Amino acid sequence: MTQKITSKRAPILEHLKDLEKKCKDQDPTLQEVFLTLGEDSHYALIVFLIIPFLQPIPLMGLSTPFGILIAMVAVFAFLERPPFIPKRWQNKIVSGKTVSMIAEGAEKVFRKVSKILHPRWDFLFYGPFRYLNTFLLCANAIALALPLPIPFSNAIPAWMIFFQTLAHLEEDGLFIILSYIQTIIAIVYFTLLATGA
Repeated sequence: MTQKITSKRAPILEHLKDLEKKCKDQDPTLQEVFLTLGEDSHYALIVFLIIPFLQPIPLMGLSTPFGILIAMVAVFAFLERPPFIPKRWQNKIVSGKTVSMIAEGAEKVFRKVSKILHPRWDFLFYGPFRYLNTFLLCANAIALALPLPIPFSNAIPAWMIFFQTLAHLEEDGLFIILSYIQTIIAIVYFTLLATGA
């Protein structure tokens, strides 16, 4: 019998506001960003990491480390363990202004989509679907990490990750379905790239 997963999840808006306060007077380390967003909510952290990639222009130099981090956070969420960051990245300084802009963008996006998010179809989060969702999330994070200077090469897997993340934050099965549809789009897109179409 599959037991329901329990998780400590503070509201994402509170996490984002805490991060904005932290960045007002200083440039945080990547570890500080993780601690602020990921202490009790893996998916709040993934929202923050994925927001910059939801537009068509690929962000060379960012997609690889962010994609790897998203895959790692997803695995630790599956294992119900605190998020982990490699030691060599922990003390990497990131621009406070950039972090604040991403946090503000994430806040605006979440305020809009929260109007249609609500718990439904919770069977899509348990049993075999729990394994499938984690696998697809990691697969799309790896696709995001590919250093491809091609329009939409970041955005297509990023939207799948975004849908999955929103789904988990509110246990909304509709957004799980949207993430499956986006995964099919990603498979078609990268298959066309691989065949040179």
